[in-house]
Amino acid sequence: MSSCKVGPKFPNWLRTQRTLSALDMSNASISDEVPYWLSNVLSDIEELYLSSNMLRGKISQIIGKKMPLLTLMSLSRNNLSGGFPNSLCMSDFLSFLDLSKNQLSGKLPQCWRKSQVDLHWILLGDNRLNGQIPNSLCYLEGLELLSLHGNGLNGVIPKCLLKLNLEVLDLSDNQFTGRIPQFGQHSQSFRIIDLEKNYFTGDIPLELCHLPILQQLSLAHNNLSGGIPRCFNNFLQMWANSTFYPYGGFVLGVSIMVNIKGRSLEFTKTLLYLFSIDLSSNALDGQIPEGLTRLARLQNLNLSQNKPIGKIPSDIGKLRDLESLDLSNNKLLGEIPPSISNLDFLSRLNLSYNNLSGPIPSSNQLRTLEGQSIYRGNNGLCGAPLLKVCPGDEDNNMDRPYGHNTSEDESNEGNFVLNWFYSGLGWGFAMALMGFCGILHINQTWRTSYFQRVDMIIQKICSRG
Repeated sequence: MSSCKVGPKFPNWLRTQRTLSALDMSNASISDEVPYWLSNVLSDIEELYLSSNMLRGKISQIIGKKMPLLTLMSLSRNNLSGGFPNSLCMSDFLSFLDLSKNQLSGKLPQCWRKSQVDLHWILLGDNRLNGQIPNSLCYLEGLELLSLHGNGLNGVIPKCLLKLNLEVLDLSDNQFTGRIPQFGQHSQSFRIIDLEKNYFTGDIPLELCHLPILQQLSLAHNNLSGGIPRCFNNFLQMWANSTFYPYGGFVLGVSIMVNIKGRSLEFTKTLLYLFSIDLSSNALDGQIPEGLTRLARLQNLNLSQNKPIGKIPSDIGKLRDLESLDLSNNKLLGEIPPSISNLDFLSRLNLSYNNLSGPIPSSNQLRTLEGQSIYRGNNGLCGAPLLKVCPGDEDNNMDRPYGHNTSEDESNEGNFVLNWFYSGLGWGFAMALMGFCGILHINQTWRTSYFQRVDMIIQKICSRG
């Protein structure tokens, strides 16, 4: 009954059911307190979908003391509260668990067991969980996706998690500390790693370069230092000629927040085809590696608010699929590479507040972008869309009569056209009036009819007064 208007209350007929194996009432307009009898009805459930409603109450009123046959459960996007139910650790057939976007509190359970080999996806993001990640999660040898973003979790990431064949790890927007784990040292299955908005310190580990199928990496908003590893060009999945095998886990409605084009956007199924690197808001220094330009499939590159020096890679134009490029608030110098004009899909560019100089490259695509704000805070830049004229272009403008520049000539030309336009309107009105009066003067029948009609209108107006 997904997307059917079942609510606002749970239907009474549901209370009489005793042999339910699957129930889908997701997005069913239910805004009800969870009834006390619901856990008894669901004791033998195998698949349960109640996401995207407005359910209120304790989650324990849905998840009973034991649900031995449970395989799939999605209760996301509700207002459920309470602690994480330990009874889920007893569900040996559980493969998909989504309790994200609720009001769950407390710590993650320590009761995960090796017998839960079928548990592949755990989504607990956007709750109020706290404490550390329990080591018992490492018993889940089949775990492929772990999403804990938007909680109050702290401490260090257990090293044993790196030995699992995880493909998606989202620990963003928490309070984790310590150094970035050495991803790639054991398992090379990671496709998406999102650790942004935490308190990680130290260098970016070189072991990350051992992840050939990585397609999204976000370490933004931490306290990282050191340089950007030159070996980032080893992300083979981002090469132009690599074979791409998209991850299939997102068909079940998994969502991840991505900072792209200056906004935080929620990606679901389209995340399969997103290639992104975000290292913004750290203290990274050194030069931008030229090897990054080998990642031709990259769509989002954000290195803003760091301390890199040197020039923008001259071959930046090789990133042909790039849609968003943000290098603002750094210490970059030199000219903007002319090859940036080759980025035909670029819809957001930010190079502001650096030490860039020289002429701004021009292309049809660059002209469609936001304008002067892209280049603000670079006093050495010149050329359109800035008002500052580049040396050499001034001589061309001075060759014009009376020293007028191009913009002034265009303005004068526009005023000249407008003056002729309004003058033409006046002459046209005068000629039309003269023609009308000439016809009335020559044709007596038309003249008589016209003035009779005018007299009738005047009489009607006067009679109303």
